[in-house]
Amino acid sequence: MRWLGFLLLGGLAWAQPLLELKEGWIRRVPGNITAAYLVLYNPGPRPVRIVEASTPIATRVEFHQTTSSRGHSHDHSDVSAMKRVAFLEVPARGRLEVLPGKYHLMLYGLREKNPQPLQEGQRVPLTLRLEGGATLTFTLPVQMR
Repeated sequence: MRWLGFLLLGGLAWAQPLLELKEGWIRRVPGNITAAYLVLYNPGPRPVRIVEASTPIATRVEFHQTTSSRGHSHDHSDVSAMKRVAFLEVPARGRLEVLPGKYHLMLYGLREKNPQPLQEGQRVPLTLRLEGGATLTFTLPVQMR
């Protein structure tokens, strides 16, 4: 009987979602490139690494991080830049904020996939491939934010 209990508990552990979407959207723009934003929560005891993303509305998706640095001391300006990163990681029992000014997903080649511009309220699937091969698909609304 103990063996059956172990199997049931093991089955429950596998049923737990790898990542939970707390918030997400794709920015509505008229051009060929846009960005997707997410807030993900990892309820599990180990970090989850996202190694690739795809969507049917873009030819490719890249992970980027916005960085900022102080300009010259005499003009007190901040300089922002984007750099491509190889993966995103959601910490164990923690959150990853993929938001403007932080990490974001760049969606390229919108016109090649969609002759019409994205529409406010349109719902778009976004698939995340995790290290180890598992995939998760979330549906994100297109919004002007």
